Amino acid sequence: MVLPRLVPAAIVAAIVLLAFRYFQTPRGGVWMLAWYQWVVFALVLVGIALVIMWLPVQYAMTNVRALSRTGWFSRVTRDVPLASVQHVVMQQSVWESFTGTGTILFATAGTDGYALAWQSVRHPQHVLSRVRMALDAARGPSPRVQQNVNPSLTQPRVIGLVGGIGAGKSAVARALERCNYLVIDADKDAKAALDRPDVRGHLISWWGDAIVSSDGKVDRKKLAEIIFGDPAQRRRLEALVHPIVRADRQQVIAQAKREGKAGVVIDAPLLFEAGSDKECDVVWFVDAPLDQRLARVRSRGWSDEELTRREAAQLSLDEKRNRSGVVIVNDADLATLEIRVAEALAM
Repeated sequence: MVLPRLVPAAIVAAIVLLAFRYFQTPRGGVWMLAWYQWVVFALVLVGIALVIMWLPVQYAMTNVRALSRTGWFSRVTRDVPLASVQHVVMQQSVWESFTGTGTILFATAGTDGYALAWQSVRHPQHVLSRVRMALDAARGPSPRVQQNVNPSLTQPRVIGLVGGIGAGKSAVARALERCNYLVIDADKDAKAALDRPDVRGHLISWWGDAIVSSDGKVDRKKLAEIIFGDPAQRRRLEALVHPIVRADRQQVIAQAKREGKAGVVIDAPLLFEAGSDKECDVVWFVDAPLDQRLARVRSRGWSDEELTRREAAQLSLDEKRNRSGVVIVNDADLATLEIRVAEALAM
């Protein structure tokens, strides 16, 4: 959850504007005019200082840690694992009581004072409640309850990633990986499946020896020309490769369970087309403006026409978005993207 701190800044801005208005109609001669000027100058400086302090601060909570990020030009991140938090409290200064904000303080074992502070957050009681719920979830059930849980019924959470080409699905996957999720790159797994001797043999029987390059591997460029030019051939290939990828994926999910991962991410361009969304607890749609997506695919050596051709072979972006439970907008920097990912995890 991102906790903006704009209310105090707005109050300061209002004071500055009122001072300027009063300055426009001064009374009392030269000395009074000079006094007004100094007051306005001081208020402007205070306003600028408060904006510099407040605006670049962002707070977030994942399912495993609480974070704060500060700084305009260089970002400083502080985080505390939820498992190490002993207790959390809310305090309010006189100013915070006046502005309807509060400070959330995290205390951990073995430290004096507080390990992390979220200062001047809006709706502090609501935030405190959300934080305590997250702490309870991170600590898990008591040992007595845990004894009665059937291990076969506790499966890691599975998140499916879809979106436009170049929208930044891989960046979202990496952010989830830092939140203790195991990432399955379905596109990479599909390419690896093409190098299996049995799969390569099928492709040669369908499309001839020319489908294999001089190094003995499948010629990906020629393969793309075939499947993106003929939907029937694309479905033929998918019917061969998708079951292989799906079987491997079940092994990875079992591995995530053994390793105690928070969940599994399936980064699959054809998640809906392959029916893999049925394996997911939730599907995230990663969105980005077209100009940004074009810039990213151009860096891969693709033309604008290539992007259009490949997306035409998939479900429309509107349909993917409508069938997804969460939308992540990737139109800013990586720090902002991580905040948005943390927000989605906390939902």
